Amino acid sequence: MAKRFMDNSIFEKQWFRELPVRLKIVWFYLINKCDHAGILNDLDVGLLSYQIGDNYTIDEILEAFNDNIEQIGENKFYLTKFCKFQYGELNPNVKVHKSVIKLLDKHSIGLPKSSVSVENKTISVKDKKEEFAKRVEKEVFDMQIDPAMIKEFIEYWTEHNDGGRVLRYEQQSIFNVRKRMSTWVKNSKKFNSNMKFQSASDEDIKKREERIEADYQEQQKRFKEADENTASDEERKRELGLL
Repeated sequence: MAKRFMDNSIFEKQWFRELPVRLKIVWFYLINKCDHAGILNDLDVGLLSYQIGDNYTIDEILEAFNDNIEQIGENKFYLTKFCKFQYGELNPNVKVHKSVIKLLDKHSIGLPKSSVSVENKTISVKDKKEEFAKRVEKEVFDMQIDPAMIKEFIEYWTEHNDGGRVLRYEQQSIFNVRKRMSTWVKNSKKFNSNMKFQSASDEDIKKREERIEADYQEQQKRFKEADENTASDEERKRELGLL
């Protein structure tokens, strides 16, 4: 029987604390159903719903757990922080760790930095950027995305601080190019839509301000007339339609 370490401070963490109870149960379900590398093979959401006693969808689960879970294939998912919590730094000389590393490699999941070979650390920043660009172009070629957007995506994820050698994408525990690109496109469309919605001409703004001022003056006029034509507070409220 597989055993797992559990975080006894999880109920104090904001991301978990803000989840509804029905989704907190799902998190414990996933922790206990994944393999010893944190991978959920052939996750059956229908069975999950039946065993917990509620109805769930993949989209709901991915949105709720955000960067704690990553889809790595059809019905396959990876709990991104599982290995670090369960094992700390992975050591290929430890039997259990070696098995975990083998599973991560099988599913093309990037290994923790502690497991990166010395040879990989000598690759220049320029070479890593070029290699990442080729990887992105290869994996999204059939997604019909504007080349300018692909370029922005590559430039963003290959940024690094002055003198640094670690690129932004390398700081992620897992990096699924197609899913990241889909999110990038979705957010870009949403941002552009919001910008269009918020834009307004000077004439529109002027008309809106004039309308607000007219409504205010009309309200003041009603208050003044109510004060002049009614004797009591009760009559004044009735005149203003408040009773």
